[in-house]
Amino acid sequence: MNNKEFVNIKSDNRGLSLVELIVAISIGVIVSGTIAALMIFAIRMYRNESVNTSMQYELQTSLNMMMDEIMGAQDLVVEQNSGAVITDIADEASDKPYTRYALFGKFAYDSADHNKIKGFKGVIFVSSAPDAEGKFKIYMNRINATLAAAVTPTAYAASCYNTVTTDVNPDQYLLAENVIQFVIAPDPVIPPATDGLRIKRTEAEKTYTNPIPVKVEIRFERTGWGDKKYEKHVDDTTYLRNKVVEKIYLKEPGDSGFVSYELLKKD
Repeated sequence: MNNKEFVNIKSDNRGLSLVELIVAISIGVIVSGTIAALMIFAIRMYRNESVNTSMQYELQTSLNMMMDEIMGAQDLVVEQNSGAVITDIADEASDKPYTRYALFGKFAYDSADHNKIKGFKGVIFVSSAPDAEGKFKIYMNRINATLAAAVTPTAYAASCYNTVTTDVNPDQYLLAENVIQFVIAPDPVIPPATDGLRIKRTEAEKTYTNPIPVKVEIRFERTGWGDKKYEKHVDDTTYLRNKVVEKIYLKEPGDSGFVSYELLKKD
């Protein structure tokens, strides 16, 4: 019989020492902390980029919708109010105008009195009251109305404004929020300029010529991760492609009431 040698291997079941356990836990904490930090950074970047992208999309969409409606209009009533500054009208910066409401479309004038209307088809853009942070919303409402009694265009525009600003109106559409500046500025005449600054209109300049240029300016502000503020701004100018043959109505800061502008008669 062959002799076989057996090797007896003794198992070591003592486990990890305290020092080894502390080292393992420390490494695990460091690795976990690094992974968590990277994840938080990625989430922060994603959230801030999402805020940035959504603002740009909302801003451009709002501007495009306004431009489309304005270009197709034939009549307009615009009331400015105190608020955010319109940046490129230096001499009116102290007035700080923003658009309270702007009515664009086509009036059905009363045949017996051309200072009054019997109907309207178009849209109204309305600024809500600003919140504690100075931000407000822009509403849009499409209108196709025949009136039981003739009223002035400015009185009708004011009634439309009062209707849109109530939350119970099912036809109003929230066009934009987180707005800190909103200006629709028709410029019916271009007065003389001195040193590049626009001069205030005089009574003799309460006229317009076709086509009427209309500037639209919007500015948004939103808060991202860590209370970081993001601001986006866009502006553009368009023209009413339809000829305006009746009056247009504007109320700028400092005006006691609406001013009617007449078509400029060329010699």
